[in-house]
Amino acid sequence: MKRLVWLPWLLVGCLEARLDELDVRAQNVEEDVESVVTKLELLDAGVQRAERLLQESGLAENSPNPFDPDLPLPPGHPSKPDVILLSIDTLRADHLGAWGYARNTSPFLDQLAREGTQFRNAWSVSPWTLPSHTTMLSGQFPNRHGAIEDHIRIHESVPLIQEQFQQANYATAGIVATMFVSSKYGFDRGFDYFQDFGVKDKKTNNLSTVDAEHVFSHALNWAQHQPAETPLFAFVHVYDAHYGYNAPPPFDERFDRPPRLGDAIYRSYFDYKTQMISDEQLVHQIAQYDEEIAYIDHAFRDLVTRWKRSGRDLIVMVTADHGEEFGERGSWGHAHTLYPEQLHVPWIVHGPGILPQTLDQRVGLEDLAPTLASLVHLAPTAADGIDRTATLQRGTPVYPKSAAGRYAETSRFEALTYRWHDPPYDLLVDMRHGTRILCHLRQDPQCTHNLYKNLQARGTTMFQALTHFMGQPWKVAQKVDVTLPQGTFLYKGTQRFKENATLNAGQRFAVHPIDGRFRVNEEPAADPPQESPTYRAIGKDCLHPDGQTLTYEGRFACEDSEVLLDASDRSLLEQLGYLQEDP
Repeated sequence: MKRLVWLPWLLVGCLEARLDELDVRAQNVEEDVESVVTKLELLDAGVQRAERLLQESGLAENSPNPFDPDLPLPPGHPSKPDVILLSIDTLRADHLGAWGYARNTSPFLDQLAREGTQFRNAWSVSPWTLPSHTTMLSGQFPNRHGAIEDHIRIHESVPLIQEQFQQANYATAGIVATMFVSSKYGFDRGFDYFQDFGVKDKKTNNLSTVDAEHVFSHALNWAQHQPAETPLFAFVHVYDAHYGYNAPPPFDERFDRPPRLGDAIYRSYFDYKTQMISDEQLVHQIAQYDEEIAYIDHAFRDLVTRWKRSGRDLIVMVTADHGEEFGERGSWGHAHTLYPEQLHVPWIVHGPGILPQTLDQRVGLEDLAPTLASLVHLAPTAADGIDRTATLQRGTPVYPKSAAGRYAETSRFEALTYRWHDPPYDLLVDMRHGTRILCHLRQDPQCTHNLYKNLQARGTTMFQALTHFMGQPWKVAQKVDVTLPQGTFLYKGTQRFKENATLNAGQRFAVHPIDGRFRVNEEPAADPPQESPTYRAIGKDCLHPDGQTLTYEGRFACEDSEVLLDASDRSLLEQLGYLQEDP
């Protein structure tokens, strides 16, 4: 009887064991399927990449000049060197060997740094692409050039360095790999040849459409077919180190395993502030980021080697528009903060007459355009940056009247943060939350300790200098009440208002961000009530100040510099992490 009693339990146990075995087998099968799918996806990606290089690149049937990488360039100009300006999107300085990184990500860039001038302490003005590149090519700060948001096109009054090269009889080419450096925003101005590969909408672009080899092949092909003794200026921009890291083989296994299903896919900065990816995934994503840097380095070596093989004098400048946060502030991404991981960028200058030297003096991306113009004797233009030619060619230190690399800003995703440098301190002002952080980067390179409470007098002085620098372009001619929407702030002197403020005749004020809308009530409410006019410094929908109520002395008052984004544009920017919502 006891055997009969225990028999069902034995049967149940056997069934459970069998089910466990089947479950394990099913899991193994699922993993095998995932592995096959991943391999197929990688194979398909490789095929698509090969097809792109032949078909989409314009170097095949779309070009009158079939691409032959071994074709030499024609003889160069006897007294004017060629110039290549490379911008590596999203490249942190501290992920290059020349800046002390442990991984061998950048042997060629490190060589250029050793043989030329390395500015170890270069700072961007913005943690995202559009304003940073506008500063890079104009030498103007964002609050001056005005291209601070994705609805604003570079205004025609902003001089760009490629126009100066063009006026000096250089042949000019711009080859870029993302929407925010495309013709949609005016970056084609001043280039004889400009290729953005249609990177202006969802249909023709995704994160991996245009890789570094693609960009560099176009640059080389263009250079090969220019007239003899014509000096050349090429601005090349690559996007591979931007998230969506997926370097081609064999670089996809350089520092870690290849990508596979289940790896983290970038969603938004705010998602990761809520729940950061696992340590294992973060380590893998950083490895993939480093693999993209190694791939760019390899491809750029090939371009420069082939270019110089023809015996032409060549100046090479390498920099980046911004960096990337990898968990330092509890998230992953960029555009939201002004800390070192997002603003500290490389700047390397290499070529004839450039001294081999490593410099710790702080510089800014606003210095790049005036320095480049001076190096090749172009006509100077009004710029906020500083010409570093004397340092590059003679080692003579340049001591500017104002601090270098002093200003940065971002208004992306309602961040509204400003940075002001007054040696040896950096002040970060979060206007949205009313917070101030003071750092001493020599002693605290990652800005982890806020010194503001202990040095409040110094911090206050720096804040006053910041607001003075940003200016107060609006002026009231009669007493008015100003109403501000959420996220917009008005400053009268250093006094901050949100929601509303009463201003007297003759008082000046600033609105932040500079393209923020606000309403003005000129007199007591009428009966029946009438809607007060809406003002805005930039865009098509603002009213021209009439002088009787308001005047505006800023540069971009009501100018037609707005870019309209359609549904596909917005969808693309969401995929790239450029449009996000704060939960």
